Amino acid sequence: MELEKLVMQHDDKLKQHDKELDQMRKNMDESLTRVDESNRFLREQNTRQSEQNTEILQAILNRNHQADIRDYEMKMLDKQNLWKAIFGIGSTVGLIVAAAIKLFF
Repeated sequence: MELEKLVMQHDDKLKQHDKELDQMRKNMDESLTRVDESNRFLREQNTRQSEQNTEILQAILNRNHQADIRDYEMKMLDKQNLWKAIFGIGSTVGLIVAAAIKLFF
C-alpha cells in the first residue's frame, strides 16, 4: 500500500512536471513567434530605409551632376561674354580712332 502511494505521488509529480514543461514550451513558442514577427517588421523597415537611402543618394548624385553641368555652362558663357566684350571694346576703340583720324587728318 505504501509503495502504491509513493508510485502514485511520483506519477502525479511527473504529470505536474509534464504540465509545467508543456506550459514552458507554449510560452517559448509564443515568445519565439513574437520575436519572429518583430524581426520581420524590422527587416521590412530596414528594406524601406535602404530604398529611401538609395533614392536620396540618387537625387544627390543627379543634383551634383546637374550642378556640374550648370557650372560648365556658366564658365563657357563667361568665356564667350569675355570675347564678345573684347571684340566690342576693340571695335569701339577702332571706330573712335578711325573717326579721330578722319577728323584730324
